[in-house]
Amino acid sequence: EKFIAHLKEMGITHVQVVPMFDYAQVNSDKNYNWGYNPYHYNVPEGRYVTENYADGTQAVEEMRQMIKALHDNGIAVIMDVVYNHTSGTGDGSLYDITVPQYFYRMNGTNYVNGSGCGNEVATNHAMVKYYVIESLKHWMNDYHINGFRFDLMGCLESSTMKEIYEELYEIDPKVLVYGEPWTGGTSAVVEGALKSGEADVGEGFGAFDDNF
Repeated sequence: EKFIAHLKEMGITHVQVVPMFDYAQVNSDKNYNWGYNPYHYNVPEGRYVTENYADGTQAVEEMRQMIKALHDNGIAVIMDVVYNHTSGTGDGSLYDITVPQYFYRMNGTNYVNGSGCGNEVATNHAMVKYYVIESLKHWMNDYHINGFRFDLMGCLESSTMKEIYEELYEIDPKVLVYGEPWTGGTSAVVEGALKSGEADVGEGFGAFDDNF
């Protein structure tokens, strides 16, 4: 409460939270982790619960409590999302286990590594793009997230980012959508969101300026 009161006192209107979906580092590992190793995009990370973690319900409840407390003080919540890669592939990926290699851009039997993290999510595949959009809607509808900052947005097509914005705008016209206009390596993306400055007029999503 004191922390949020301090943010409010400073005139903060939005906070951007580091990735808080479930990532691959286990809860018992207390080493710091930024959260850029996604495992399950649609559930909260369990490491952030206050104490005595028992099951995923506690993480759900406490995340919702945090977001509500910020909202009660007039502060919007931006979620840092990492839909460009997952922490692993094969048996280390929920998505590979479900439909082998469909979730990723492939070069023959090799995983394309445009993220620099060993793989690259294939948002050009119809059901992958659908999954990402539905995941974002889930965070907006079920957790009342106000916007999203996309890690390595250059790995996603500009057309996909435009569609994402339009879908989320239908839920909340004030939604903020922005991200890093670059990749983490040589990507197989076609017409990626590789803006070095502001996004094209009418696309709805924003990008950082390298000069900043």
